Amino acid sequence: MSTADLPLGLRERKKRATRVALADTALRMAAEHGIENVTVEAVTVAVGVSVRTFFNYFRCLEDAITRPDQDNTERIRRAVLDAPEEVTAVDALREAIAGELAHVEEDHERWELQCAVLRRNPSLLPVFLAAQGADERALVGAVAERLGLDPDSDLRPRLLAHVTVAAVRATVEVWVASGRSRAFESIYREAFASLAAGLSG
Repeated sequence: MSTADLPLGLRERKKRATRVALADTALRMAAEHGIENVTVEAVTVAVGVSVRTFFNYFRCLEDAITRPDQDNTERIRRAVLDAPEEVTAVDALREAIAGELAHVEEDHERWELQCAVLRRNPSLLPVFLAAQGADERALVGAVAERLGLDPDSDLRPRLLAHVTVAAVRATVEVWVASGRSRAFESIYREAFASLAAGLSG
């Protein structure tokens, strides 16, 4: 069971629902009107919460669109560190990320809408790429901590994290290119099997 699957209390479920509603509304408004025509105030009015509530979840409007779930990196880090000792670092990463992507097929419309918004609003790209970079650095740190290595001087944590991110990216690209005719998890497992085989195939 992934960390994301653990039962949540009522308060935590309400918090997650509010965050999702804010992120989804911000994304939809940006898609319909352009990010330059969307305000935090408009998003909060549509959701029915205060501006203060918005800033409890996101630093800015751009974060709500590009990084709707800011807790996923910590969940992945925790899952990597909590994996059984006999599990390799790559396998720990694979399963931790798989837990976060378990519902990707159900959420594909949001992914596609986010991609469309990024294409139409180039000003969001630096924010999106900065978030991706921060997440990748967190993966490096988690692997280094698991292996007891220095992330600044040892190559292995960076290599393992970057290769894992590449496998996820390749999975998404093939899944989208196939018109989602193949199961996402099947492609995901195939990508990591190829890594394990040293890409010999």
